[in-house]
Amino acid sequence: MLYIIGVAHRAQARKQGADSTEAQTALTQSLERAIDLVRPAFIGEEACEETLECRQEISIVKEVADKHVIRHMFCDPSREKRQAIGYRNLQSIEMELVMRDKRGLWSEEIRNKARAIEIGRYFGIREQFWLERLDAHLDLDGIFVCGDLHIENPSFRRLLEHNNIPCEVLERRIGVTKDDEPYYVALRYLEEHPEVIELVNEKPTHR
Repeated sequence: MLYIIGVAHRAQARKQGADSTEAQTALTQSLERAIDLVRPAFIGEEACEETLECRQEISIVKEVADKHVIRHMFCDPSREKRQAIGYRNLQSIEMELVMRDKRGLWSEEIRNKARAIEIGRYFGIREQFWLERLDAHLDLDGIFVCGDLHIENPSFRRLLEHNNIPCEVLERRIGVTKDDEPYYVALRYLEEHPEVIELVNEKPTHR
């Protein structure tokens, strides 16, 4: 069974030597409760070691896993891996929409469409990558920490179901604030306008 905890990413890491924020403390407490409940063989997270090193941050999830001597896995692709698997980020998508815009859309509308395209067309690529990282351990009980939007959006759950991987959401929206709302708005926009994912090329036209 894969037990899932949904977070805002700001809850997952902190600067070396910094005190934990309220969100980071909440994630630590959630993980402690989950470990007591599940007794997991592993804990994975949507995070990239390369990114943490660049930001000089430490993973809250890894800190808790190490404390309990539980195998920890960073599951998100590095920048090089993202390019290799064809993942496009928000900025790349937004730039293409700006280049293609003939209607003079205002910037927030373009940003909303770009978010919707990233969710609808590219989230699944990363979710498949996570599954491949976890694959050797999925016959055991484990915990996976990911962005809450991946729980709100059905693609990750469908991927797990397709691969016959049982899952249960333990907690959601840890650290989520009004600053995260634009992505939830974009998800609702995607549900109403699924055709939006066809507005960009498969690969960036400019680098």
